[in-house]
Amino acid sequence: MPESDTLVTISEEVSMKLYDILKTEIGSNAEIGRRFPAKGKSRTGQAVGKWRSQGVPEDIALLCHLSSNIPYIYNPADYGRNPENLSLVLTKPAHQ
Repeated sequence: MPESDTLVTISEEVSMKLYDILKTEIGSNAEIGRRFPAKGKSRTGQAVGKWRSQGVPEDIALLCHLSSNIPYIYNPADYGRNPENLSLVLTKPAHQ
């Protein structure tokens, strides 16, 4: 399998995992859409449901990483970014 296909597969698996985490922690697609609005408006449950196959958007992944209530740690490589070029602290904030 070419390397690029491997990266896409890994990225899809990680995104699906985040989607599953959101479903477990929050519940319905509609509620996830309300908690992570786009341009000030709630996302539809149908739009959130597409994340299962298309992957959770990177901005949502970053917000999930910053939340102490969602057990997810952002990995820049999952979104095609070279972690060595970024100065990020990738430890999870303490749960308060």
